[in-house]
Amino acid sequence: MSLLNRKIADALDGGTTDRPLSVVDAPHVVTLDLTSASPAGVAFHRLDFAVEGAAERSIDELTDWGNRLAARLTYLMETLVVLETDPLGGEVELRSRTPTPRGGKRSYYELRLRRNVSLSLVRVAYDESTRRRETIPCQLTREALERLVDDLVALAV
Repeated sequence: MSLLNRKIADALDGGTTDRPLSVVDAPHVVTLDLTSASPAGVAFHRLDFAVEGAAERSIDELTDWGNRLAARLTYLMETLVVLETDPLGGEVELRSRTPTPRGGKRSYYELRLRRNVSLSLVRVAYDESTRRRETIPCQLTREALERLVDDLVALAV
C-alpha cells in the first residue's frame, strides 16, 4: 500500500466527515467527494487526481496516458476506451465501452484527462426516456480504491 493510500485509509478509518476528502503525498493529490464510507467500501460523486507542478502534456501524451489507463483499469465494472480528444481544450475523455443498463438508465464511467496532468473520474447515468445525464455515486470496495489510486500514481509518469 502506497503512502497516499495509507493516508486515505487512515482518514476513512478515523471516521472522517470531510467532504471532500483531500489527501496529499507530494506531488500527488487525490480528492474524493465522498457520499459514504464503510470498512468495506466507499461511494463518491467524483474522484480528482493531480500531479502538482507537472509539465503540461501534449494531446498525444494525454491520449497515450488515456490508452494506458484503459488497458490497466480492467477491474472496474466496464472496460474503458478513449472516446474523444480535444486538442484545443487540452482534454482527453475516456468512457465505458459498454454502459450498464439498469431501470431504464445506462450507467458508465467517465474520465477526463487534462494537460496539467490531472484527471476526474465520475459515474454517469443516462436516462433514455428524458435523454438527460446525471452524475451518480461511484461505488468501490476499499481494495479497488487502493488499486485505483496506485495505478493512477504509477501511470501518471
